[in-house]
Amino acid sequence: MRRLFKRDPDPFSTSRYDGIVRGVKTRERKHMRHWWQWAIVAVLVVLLAIGGYGVRLYFHTQGQFQHDIGTVTPRTEPLTPFNALLVGSDSRAGLTPEEQESLGANAVGGERADTLILAHIDPANNHVVMIQFPRDLWVPIAGAGTNKINSALEGGPDELVRTVKNLTGLPINQYVQVNIAGFRDLVDAIGGVDVCITEPIPFDPHTGIEITEDELGMVHFDGDRALRFVRSRHFTTGDFERIQNQQKFIAAAINKIVSGSTFLHPSRITKLAEVAGKNLVTDQNTTINGLRHLAERLRGFDPEHYEAYIAPNDGIGNVDGISTVVYDEAASKVMFEAIKNNESPAEADGVPSIEPSTIRVGVYNGTGIDGTATTAASELEDATDIGDGPVDVVEIADAAHHNFKETVVRYRPDASKMAEVVAAAIPGARLEEGPTDPDADVAVIVGTRFRTKQLVEIIPIPIPKPGEVPEICRGG
Repeated sequence: MRRLFKRDPDPFSTSRYDGIVRGVKTRERKHMRHWWQWAIVAVLVVLLAIGGYGVRLYFHTQGQFQHDIGTVTPRTEPLTPFNALLVGSDSRAGLTPEEQESLGANAVGGERADTLILAHIDPANNHVVMIQFPRDLWVPIAGAGTNKINSALEGGPDELVRTVKNLTGLPINQYVQVNIAGFRDLVDAIGGVDVCITEPIPFDPHTGIEITEDELGMVHFDGDRALRFVRSRHFTTGDFERIQNQQKFIAAAINKIVSGSTFLHPSRITKLAEVAGKNLVTDQNTTINGLRHLAERLRGFDPEHYEAYIAPNDGIGNVDGISTVVYDEAASKVMFEAIKNNESPAEADGVPSIEPSTIRVGVYNGTGIDGTATTAASELEDATDIGDGPVDVVEIADAAHHNFKETVVRYRPDASKMAEVVAAAIPGARLEEGPTDPDADVAVIVGTRFRTKQLVEIIPIPIPKPGEVPEICRGG
């Protein structure tokens, strides 16, 4: 899968999805599961103690945000895997003209999907696969030709759900949507959110966000600042960097919403209900209790139970002068078929999750035909041009012998996984351990049957293990 952002040696860099919230030791997480049950009991006691007001508020609010979305398929069994579509709308409803200008959210007509996430959740083993779609991904829109995927919401939630179903082949079992004002007010309702930021964010003239060197560490975001943070595209990779910032923030916000600091705080419960009633849209089957269960499923960002991806794409493109993100159909087919089968997309592609650009390759002519190695090197680069770029061809030369029919991919003992990535792009190649040039991890000895095919590799976004928090974010 193409990823237009580079791996950063610091897993908590702002260009990574890592470093989401303060770490929690495994044994503490186990206690939290039991603590959660007591927290719910405590909330019920508080609601009953105030004369049933909370019960009336519950059902009144629920009726306000539930909508009939016919394309959503209700869940039938509580422990079977299901898919939830999480949508952030760019609707300006609820913002004054002054607030729109201040937040860099100038007036627009209608609404589009500013954030679009498909979460595949398996309750039986507590596993989550989350896929975020770039808003400019150029795809078929249900009943409306081809356009950016975010435009599907202009036809309403039904059209957006149908678009995602057609694109992925997956049923959508839950739908949750919040608009810009709702996002801001939700963050304020829970008292703000703290996110680990380890690198400065330069001033964005469009949204006004800036995080200076002096602020690094656990940075507090109120509603306005949070909105600026998740909407900013003032980065080298634009929408891709914004996706990572949104994922960071979602993790921290969910952690705060389902924490005791929110559920044991009656005024925050009331504010959350008010925000939900005005700004939230769900399908007809998703209740407040259903939202709570969904949030609880999404809060455990443990790499053993959670995978995060960006929808497969071929990078930035152009359609009639419009900047787009090109949809990668081959990789998407592998990804969504894996999800349909409740498998890991990264494992389903059959290729080790290694960036091709990090692999140094020597290409050697084993046919005796002039120019064969040069041509083969070019074809290999084209076939592996995904992620941060193709394999790094460090040498092109003649092989010691010229009687090769099949191509051989030779590797150092510590580079077997790299060789598997290279061999995946050369059908019929034989893998063997052996000597390579000192500057190369892998040697490709080109035979007369040499051919390539486009590499399909789905690389997840790295996630830190619980407790892996940079020192700058550990304080007090």
